[in-house]
Amino acid sequence: MAMNGGTVPKRKVMVVADPTRESAAALQYALSHAMMEKDELILIQVGNPNSWRSTFSTFLKRPTPPAAVAASSTERSRGGGDWDHLEAMKHACAFALPKVRVHIERVAMEGKGDKATTILHYCKLFSVDLLIVGQRRSLSTTILG
Repeated sequence: MAMNGGTVPKRKVMVVADPTRESAAALQYALSHAMMEKDELILIQVGNPNSWRSTFSTFLKRPTPPAAVAASSTERSRGGGDWDHLEAMKHACAFALPKVRVHIERVAMEGKGDKATTILHYCKLFSVDLLIVGQRRSLSTTILG
């Protein structure tokens, strides 16, 4: 869809990111089907800050870019613990679509607050055009559609 000048407008796409296969699948969908070079990607993590460290890269099916491996090793050598899944997702984006700007948002919530309301608030705050959320599917849903 081109505007008057013949250029496609830049969009903001948000992916809900947590250390799960469903989030990895949501990111893969965004990168392969929803994103264009001039778009901006926001990776948002909503939840308990203690759960933000993970070995997320095992969920990604694409090869790890050398920069991500080097950054991971550097972080671990500084005592940073496990590779942060949001940083791993950001590096996967840089590998797949190098021209896309990627932002990370971490929103701390104590207890079991309403994540959906928080995510929608941030969509409005950042003027997001497209929200992508991973979906857990049971075996019966997968088979029956």
